[in-house]
Amino acid sequence: MTTVTARALVMVVACGVAVQAQALELGPPFVDGAVLQREMAVPVWGWTAPDGMVTVEFAGQTKTTKAGRDGKWMVSLDPLVASFDAAELKVTDDKGGDATVRDVLVGEVWLASGQSNMQWPVAKCDVGRVLLKGIHERVAAGTEKQPVIREGQVTNRYAVLHPIEHATYEWRTEPGEVSGIAYAFAYSLFQSLNVPIGILNCSFSQTSIQAWTPRVGFRDGTSDYTKGLYRKILESDPATPEHKTAWDAFYRGINEAIARNVAISTKTPGNLSDNRDASWLFNARMNPVAPYAMRGCIWNQGYANMGEGIVYYDNLHAMIRGWRLVWDRPDLPVYFHQFYTPGNAERDDWIDKPSFGSTSEMRLGTWLARDIPHTGMASQIDIGGAIHYSNKALPGMRLALHALRNHYGKQVVTDGPMYKSYTVEGDKLIVEFDHAGDGLVVAETLSNMKDGLAMPKVVPDGAEKLDIFFIADENRIWYPAKAVIDGSRVMLSSPKVKSPRGVSYGSAGIGFQPNLYNKALLPTTPFIVYDHNLVTSKDWPDDHLKVDGEVVDPSTTGVRYEYRKLPILSTQFGDGAVLQAGQPIVIWGACRDPWTGKLPDGEAVVHVSLKDGREDGGEMSWEIPVDADMTEWKAEFPAIEASAEPKTLTASLTIDGEVLVERTCKDIVVGDVWYVGASMPDMTVDAGAPDTNVRMLTRKAKRDSNPRPSRFSVSVSTAADNRFGSVWEPATGFAGALGKRIAAKTGKPVGIVFMQVAGGKDAVNPPLAGWIKAEDLETAPSLASDYDQLMSIVPGTPQYAAEAKRYVIMWKRYWGHDVPAIIRTKAVLDHKPWGSYPKFGSEVKTTASENYNVMVESLTPGSFKGIVFLAGPGTVQADEGKFFGEQLSALAASWKKRFGCEDPFFIYTLPSSDLAPKITAPASIPGKSKAIDMTQWPKADKKAAKENTDILLGFIDAIVTEAYR
Repeated sequence: MTTVTARALVMVVACGVAVQAQALELGPPFVDGAVLQREMAVPVWGWTAPDGMVTVEFAGQTKTTKAGRDGKWMVSLDPLVASFDAAELKVTDDKGGDATVRDVLVGEVWLASGQSNMQWPVAKCDVGRVLLKGIHERVAAGTEKQPVIREGQVTNRYAVLHPIEHATYEWRTEPGEVSGIAYAFAYSLFQSLNVPIGILNCSFSQTSIQAWTPRVGFRDGTSDYTKGLYRKILESDPATPEHKTAWDAFYRGINEAIARNVAISTKTPGNLSDNRDASWLFNARMNPVAPYAMRGCIWNQGYANMGEGIVYYDNLHAMIRGWRLVWDRPDLPVYFHQFYTPGNAERDDWIDKPSFGSTSEMRLGTWLARDIPHTGMASQIDIGGAIHYSNKALPGMRLALHALRNHYGKQVVTDGPMYKSYTVEGDKLIVEFDHAGDGLVVAETLSNMKDGLAMPKVVPDGAEKLDIFFIADENRIWYPAKAVIDGSRVMLSSPKVKSPRGVSYGSAGIGFQPNLYNKALLPTTPFIVYDHNLVTSKDWPDDHLKVDGEVVDPSTTGVRYEYRKLPILSTQFGDGAVLQAGQPIVIWGACRDPWTGKLPDGEAVVHVSLKDGREDGGEMSWEIPVDADMTEWKAEFPAIEASAEPKTLTASLTIDGEVLVERTCKDIVVGDVWYVGASMPDMTVDAGAPDTNVRMLTRKAKRDSNPRPSRFSVSVSTAADNRFGSVWEPATGFAGALGKRIAAKTGKPVGIVFMQVAGGKDAVNPPLAGWIKAEDLETAPSLASDYDQLMSIVPGTPQYAAEAKRYVIMWKRYWGHDVPAIIRTKAVLDHKPWGSYPKFGSEVKTTASENYNVMVESLTPGSFKGIVFLAGPGTVQADEGKFFGEQLSALAASWKKRFGCEDPFFIYTLPSSDLAPKITAPASIPGKSKAIDMTQWPKADKKAAKENTDILLGFIDAIVTEAYR
């Protein structure tokens, strides 16, 4: 690290505002191991006492300057000569402060930015597995010089609302920690230039392109889209009229909501959707680096913007424009990647039908952004894989081609073939390409993507294996086309198309399948054209592309696709469900998007039916009009006798008679259904072979708790086919053993809804309060504080109104004090890596109700024969059982009230005084209930499986005996 003597750099707090002490400080990148840019002026900056004099010495140069009133100073070193010799950069001020940066090299510096695929390290991809391994072998053999590649990055700040300048920095020399793409890029440069290479790594996971764009980049945008983003930026600046207008309206809306006793809107104006919103990452991780001298920039990103489409064009313009303004380099080179092909890396049958989906249009926007001067695009379309695809070397090397040609005079080809035009001759469509002057070939990257660097290999007679071209006829129907390569042209035809009007090549992505290259083995950029115009979803007359022989599922396009995740049926209702016999059955679900409250305009009606599976079986059905205030629907069916005959449940939502969402659940039976809440993670039971008459619904979701109620699904996703969604399946373990005993007793089908807290390495033992609905905590005096906290986020309560007022006060303080201090000091005040801003409900610290929110909420008002609660160690851990009685009473009353069934039998385990010395028993549980004594907890040790089984089978015997006397 940089050595600072005489006076250490400190942060002090005066009147609640962080201020910089009058001590010598260097700009973040100037720490040990730095690489400085050769052959151009090199700014060096930092801070000292206001108006203080500072001297910088490096490589025989001495520069002196005077600090400003804010203490900031900057000098400019004359152009330097590349050097592998470690040197020292020395800085002194006139107050006796001095700093020395050691091991400084001079070479070529490039900035690398993007999201996780740019951040992904050498050690976790093919750059480490193949490229670096080969380098080590050649260096050891003496046939290659050890590359000198270093990477620097901000280490203590990640995101902040306004630009900061003060941060800590580190230069890394260990290759395994460096960005894989940036290392491959730097290695290509090093091989050709033989100078040290420095990478300024400004990348971070799950970040959009907007997050890396400085405010000034949006400022000069001309599109409505970019102007809208800039308006949000201005709304987050307390010095602007846009801020005052937007936030006055925000506060007014909150006050009006409080007066009407309804929920407030916490959707704030400005770029505050989260800490990865527009400009946040630039402000914290890139602004502290500016204006460090560098040759240019490389960019790899896209996953976070896949759903936004062609506006990536506007975003690239804004980001590059912003970087150039911040660095005061109008011609700053920026080379960017076109998005790869996400998918299973093992496949060689990638999706290849024509597409103008959002990802395809994002690629189109990237290709069009080559109109920005001093930029270039490297395609990754022939690379596939998961979110963090493994093959990072080839994309990095392709970016390096642009740098080598444009800045270092190397005669290399930089671009793959790109669509130029087409002509039609009879039934043939002939495509002309730019960057294909030496001819076209077919190659693939699959054969060496695992053990090599995914370098393309030419495919003999490749045109015969090239099946990603489509041509369209006058009816706008697309047909697979036979391709014939004719030098730098491709001739396309289909026996079904007599007069071609359009052509598509790999517009949905390509991946590792054979595809088209130029002789430099750079891939052809995907395109889709009709009547000589680029095809976009905005201009195409249909809502999807029609492909010959393909029947389009209406749920995959348009508004049905938009609402595909609407949970028309709640957790309990799915294929193989068991419904409670002999009681009215309540069936329910969402009739409006649970996240946004949206619903298309028109007359909305929910249709629900339960039909007997037999040919002569009957059907019960309901139609429920959806009014403006409804968020969910409910239908109560009359009691049904127990039967193993399968039934079918169908629920749909129509808008003006057109189906928006529909779900059909088959093989539903009727019998006894029990809810089991297990607050103990260790419950190994040998239930024997599954009984086909016994089914269970369990928690497949990773989470078992959540601060807010999860109304329609135990999992985060509400999609019916979500892999973490709860599904009915043959019962095993405790649920299987309990269900088999009940089935043997009654002869009926049995369903067990078994919701257990996490086990294994994520094992938890939550308190009783975690299982009680927030509104019902009030009945337990020991949970009064928890109740008050949670009511502060429940609309219509006095606590909620008080929290809303506090929320407004915190925002006003934020804009009146915190943000001005950040702007003034250019530093984060609270030392949090992500910065912070007011959050509604931030005073809620309790974990009460969190298990209920996930494992009970979406199952109410379900109909059950009985309810079981199995107390775990956490239920008595904090108070040795002192409040167990009153809290268990609150839990039982809560569940009995919330489940929609006639007085269900409530059975619970009561820990003994050996387990909880201060144990108390419930004084009053409404309706039928029974305690089962628990004298020992089941053990986590697998060796105790037999002992656990005996304990739990004892509980099961007691449950069945009491419930079925």
